[in-house]
Amino acid sequence: MAFRVQITNYRVLQSIDFTPEGVCLIVGANGCGKTTLLSGIELLRNPFEQGFDNALTLTGSTSGFTHFNSPPGAPTRLAIETADLRWELSPIMNSTGIVYPIPEKLIQGNSIQFAINSNQSQFKYGQFEFAIKERVSALKLVDDLLPAHEFESLLQPLKHYYHYGHYDLWSLRRTGSHITNENGLHASGQNAFSVLRNWLDSQRHHERYKFVIDVLQEMFPSFFEEIDFQSAGDSVSLSLVLPSEKQVPINLASHGFINALLHLVAVCSVPDGGILGIDEPENCLHPYAIRTLIEALRDRAQEHHLTVLLATHSPFILNEFKEEPHRVYVMETNQPEQIIRLYLLKEPNWIKQFKLGDL
Repeated sequence: MAFRVQITNYRVLQSIDFTPEGVCLIVGANGCGKTTLLSGIELLRNPFEQGFDNALTLTGSTSGFTHFNSPPGAPTRLAIETADLRWELSPIMNSTGIVYPIPEKLIQGNSIQFAINSNQSQFKYGQFEFAIKERVSALKLVDDLLPAHEFESLLQPLKHYYHYGHYDLWSLRRTGSHITNENGLHASGQNAFSVLRNWLDSQRHHERYKFVIDVLQEMFPSFFEEIDFQSAGDSVSLSLVLPSEKQVPINLASHGFINALLHLVAVCSVPDGGILGIDEPENCLHPYAIRTLIEALRDRAQEHHLTVLLATHSPFILNEFKEEPHRVYVMETNQPEQIIRLYLLKEPNWIKQFKLGDL
C-alpha cells in the first residue's frame, strides 16, 4: 500500500518526506537517523493504539525528543498520508513532559475533518461531538465509534506497521518461547517458536510455516531437513533435524541461522497491505544467505502487497538493488532534504556502471 510519511524536528530528523513502496533500502552513515526514521513511523502507530505516553515509552523518552538544532518553540510534526487522507500529530514538550491535549489534525483532500489544539476540551467530527481524552488520540475516538468508515485506507498502515531492530537471541536460545496462541512475532522475537508451531498446526496460517522453512532451507542448503518442536512446562523450543536424522537443539545453531528464522517469521507476521521495518538484516549472514533473503522478501512483498523497509550498512545488500536504484533511499544529516532516492542523487545510467556498495 502506497503511503507517505513526513517528520519534522523529531530527534535527529529535522525534515523527512518519505514515500516508499515495495522492498526499499535506507542507507547512510551512523547517526544519520535510519533507525530513528523506522521508530518515527512506529511513533505514529503507537499513539493511535496505546496513547502517546505509552508510545513514547516504547520509542524512547522526552529527553532529546525535539531536534537539537530546532529554534525554541519549533513544533515537532509527525504525519502519515494515504490517497487523499492525512493524519498529523504535533506534540509539544516542556520541562515536565508532554503537553496535553496533543495538537492533531485529520485532513481529507483540502478539507479538515477535525483539528485539535492544546486548549480544547472537545471536538466535532461530522454530526458527532467528542470529549477530548488526554491520552487517547482523536482519530482513535472516531475509529472506536465508527469502525466501518471511509478512513480505513489510512488506518491500515497505522495498525499494521511492525518494526524489528533488536531480537533477544540470548533469551530465545536459553528459555525458548512461552506457549501462547499468538500468530504474530513480538519485537524481541521471544515468541518465535510458539508462533511458528501455531502456524504449523493452523490450516489458515500453514503457508506461513512452509514459507519460513522453505526459505531457510534455501538460505542454508543441505543443513537441515525439518524442525521438531519440544515442549517443557509452559515453554516451547525446537531442534533441527539434520540429513543424518540427528537432531541439533536450536541453542547450538548459529546466530545467523536464528536471525534468518526471525526475519522470515517477522515478514510472515505482517498482514496483507502492512509495513515491515528491519534494522540491519544482514547481521551474521553469509552473502549467499543475504541474497536469498532479499529475494524471499521481494516475493512475499509482491504477493501480499507489503512495504518492507530495510535499514542497512551492507554493501552486499546494496548491490542486490543495482537494477532498482529508485528503491534505495540515502539519508544525510544537515541537508534540506534529509532522505532522497539514490537515482535523484546520481544519473541512473551512471549508477549502472558501478556496484552500489562501492559508491
